[in-house]
Amino acid sequence: MRKILVGVGAILAVVFAIKMIAGFVTSVDEIDRFDAAVGDCVADNMTEQVRVVECDDAAATRKVVGREIRPTPATQPLLEEACAGYPAAEDVFWRTLISDQVLILCLQRISR
Repeated sequence: MRKILVGVGAILAVVFAIKMIAGFVTSVDEIDRFDAAVGDCVADNMTEQVRVVECDDAAATRKVVGREIRPTPATQPLLEEACAGYPAAEDVFWRTLISDQVLILCLQRISR
């Protein structure tokens, strides 16, 4: 009986480890493929997450007016420089990609 319990426990531990690794790989892959393009609208809380939504969606708070990929690290001067060419940009959202680059979104607030 003890051998059966040890075997079941080992199988459960392996399954749990595989699920954890798969979840991590998926989340990193999603960060690498963030598809917000110029002209897209996003819903956000300007902390860690933004998501692309239709511009007529009530959740849309900002519109992407510039999109830049720059080398890491993301410093304040780098973010300011990246969006300097987009005069309509009022906010900046950035995310480090798995390729050690920084995705920078220059955002304009949507007024309703």
